[in-house]
Amino acid sequence: MGKLYQKFFLFFFLAQLTTTLGVGIAIWWEHVQRNAITSVANAIEQSPPARSQVETAAYILRYAGLKGLGDLFNDWRTEHHMPPMVVYVVDQNGVDVFKRPVTKSLVENARQVVTKQPESRSVSLVTLADNKSYLIFAAGRQLPFDATPNFRHDREGPPPGNHPQGLFPYIPLLAGALVSLLFAAVLAWYFSKPIKTLRAAFDEAANGRLDVRIGDAMSNRSDELSDLGRDFDLMASRIGSLLKGQNTLLHHVSHELRSPLARIQMALGLASQNPEKISATLARVELEATRMDKMLGELLELSRLESGVVQIQKEPVILKPLLDSIVLDAQLEADLRNIKLKLICEQEATIRGQADLLYTAIENLVRNAIKYGPESSEVKISCRQCLESKQVFLSVTDQGKGVGESELQDIFKPFVRGKDTTQTIGHGVGLAITKQVVEAHGGNILARNLAPVGFSVEVTLPY
Repeated sequence: MGKLYQKFFLFFFLAQLTTTLGVGIAIWWEHVQRNAITSVANAIEQSPPARSQVETAAYILRYAGLKGLGDLFNDWRTEHHMPPMVVYVVDQNGVDVFKRPVTKSLVENARQVVTKQPESRSVSLVTLADNKSYLIFAAGRQLPFDATPNFRHDREGPPPGNHPQGLFPYIPLLAGALVSLLFAAVLAWYFSKPIKTLRAAFDEAANGRLDVRIGDAMSNRSDELSDLGRDFDLMASRIGSLLKGQNTLLHHVSHELRSPLARIQMALGLASQNPEKISATLARVELEATRMDKMLGELLELSRLESGVVQIQKEPVILKPLLDSIVLDAQLEADLRNIKLKLICEQEATIRGQADLLYTAIENLVRNAIKYGPESSEVKISCRQCLESKQVFLSVTDQGKGVGESELQDIFKPFVRGKDTTQTIGHGVGLAITKQVVEAHGGNILARNLAPVGFSVEVTLPY
């Protein structure tokens, strides 16, 4: 999974975990409080104030009845500051006569105290004239009660009243919802901000501003969005380079086509003035047309290579027969300038590549060496295979004066020719095609001047 997925998962997990923990802690705390209240409520209060209240309540019940006991409780509640306890008056059915909730275990504890500790003053058993018995004891904390006595003694369960109920955990749930909302807001901001930046950058690029960059603005991130920002910068840079290259190419093409077109127009003008030279004029026009056709063919090939349209079909290629064929084809051109072609190639030199593209690339190097080498000189083509590095090294060396050191890196660009050369034939596209073919095969190409004279182009190809 990617880092973006991990961040989404982590944020949502933390939100849900926080909510769950909040609700769980609230329920646990409520349970603890209930247990604490139940423990307190189930304990018979035996403090001196409790004994005093129990004795007072028993005395009033004997001589004033339930009505007088109710008045006493009301007086305690409204005019006196009583301790935080409740004095229960339970009938024979275990029901508090003032409709206050009382547990069976608490009533049972009170009865055991009366039975086992009759001398205890914390619990009192009062029997009235109507032979009805009431158990009086104090326990727990002060609870609200209805001072109207309950004379319905035929009920088996506790009367309806305000039973202590646990509050629903609204506050923890609300807190969990707020935390989830906070995490969601942070999550939305965290992921929407770079997306807005990307969208603004795309708008700028769509309006032609290809120099916009967003990689630095997203450098503090480490996820797919930051990778997308860097990819956008790379895309914008490459598109800008391609557009600049296209403009440069258009400029050079227009410049290169202007000269042959001007010569064709000149030849046609001369033909119109001297009809007897029509044959020479047509030959000149044909030559210029052939040069333009060759240049356009080279430009189309270079464009296909640079755009990546050409898919290299790699297969084993033995270099020795390929180089023999190139030398044979170039020999006629070399003979015209009395240049000797010398081939040194190991028989086992083999690479994986596309034979026709490799032929074109190496032929451009050989013909370029013939073109710019001095007459009555030698052009050496060398090829060897290195088992350790798993590479094939190919070099084409002439005995010319080479090019300026500042031009060595530029001669592989289209329409670039050495300033010191006197050659005017050609368009400076051949070495650019060779470079594209070599790099498409995963290789490298390098040009260097030799001492005292000479020029060499070295190619490295994997096998």
